[in-house]
Amino acid sequence: MNKTIKRSLVGAFTTVALLGTMAIQPALAYTPPVAGTSIMRMTAPLPTNSNSVNLTADAKGKWDGAYGKGLNARVMYVDVRSNVVLTFKYTNAAGVPYTNRTVYLIVNKKFSCSKTTFSTTQPTNYSGGNNRPSPNAIVRDWCGDQPQMGAGETAIQATTDAFGKATFNMQNFSITGEMFPAALNKLNTYSKGIPCGDDVMCMQTTIAPSLFPHPTEAQERYEDKDLIFLAFVNPKVTASVASQKAKAGTTKTLTFKLTNLAKRPVAGTTVVFESFGEGSQPQEYSVISNGQGIVSVKVSAPKGTVGLQVVRAKIFGAQIGTDSKIYWGK
Repeated sequence: MNKTIKRSLVGAFTTVALLGTMAIQPALAYTPPVAGTSIMRMTAPLPTNSNSVNLTADAKGKWDGAYGKGLNARVMYVDVRSNVVLTFKYTNAAGVPYTNRTVYLIVNKKFSCSKTTFSTTQPTNYSGGNNRPSPNAIVRDWCGDQPQMGAGETAIQATTDAFGKATFNMQNFSITGEMFPAALNKLNTYSKGIPCGDDVMCMQTTIAPSLFPHPTEAQERYEDKDLIFLAFVNPKVTASVASQKAKAGTTKTLTFKLTNLAKRPVAGTTVVFESFGEGSQPQEYSVISNGQGIVSVKVSAPKGTVGLQVVRAKIFGAQIGTDSKIYWGK
């Protein structure tokens, strides 16, 4: 298949479906999916309508023909720089487990343009030659633009147990992630009309279980699977006081708390500060969160100052921050 056409079709699986920024118009005629001869489902964590965004309906009649008829497509949020552990169950069409069999989890799927990078302690299958620092490294996908680099698709290898289950691990190394989601079952806000691979608001990887390390289009059409878009998100930044009044000529200490998706404090993360309006610039440009996930910064305003100061705290590299407002007065 022509590389440009294939990228526009297959790349749309993630960038368009995930962002929902434009309608999918496959370059080739749509071919309805057929029943798969194998079934692969994620069992831990188990995707539900409360912890993920279901894109399966969005796929139907558009790009589901690239997979078996039992495709289940979902977005799931993960903390950036976390260790991800996923378990999948592999069976035949009748539900009989594939036991003691070598299976794969494809990460940064080819043509997905996934920017995420990882390492894993498990064996990997990678066709990109020397384009990675070690056999345990998982590099970003190059969208098919650089075939000499073998795209970026990496297959993590595992062996199924007596129940047909296999577990995969990968440590994320992305510097920064997406904005913290409003809810686990709602899509984040992305830049309109910009593919995820080019969007600074998007940090995701496309993962797919398979019986093959790098399945052909024909092979993948007979696999009923959970196709997962993992969106890596920054910690939530919450101001201890969102708005307050202060007397000009004094100094105020502003405090923010960082928490992860499990609502636990996030330590060791750099937060940068910006100031708008009245008052002085923050005394520190950046602060690293402590063991309680806390960062603090001091601001002041000369005597006689009257007006609003907005201090914004952002995770280093993030596009969106959290504001704390001070109304200076006499």
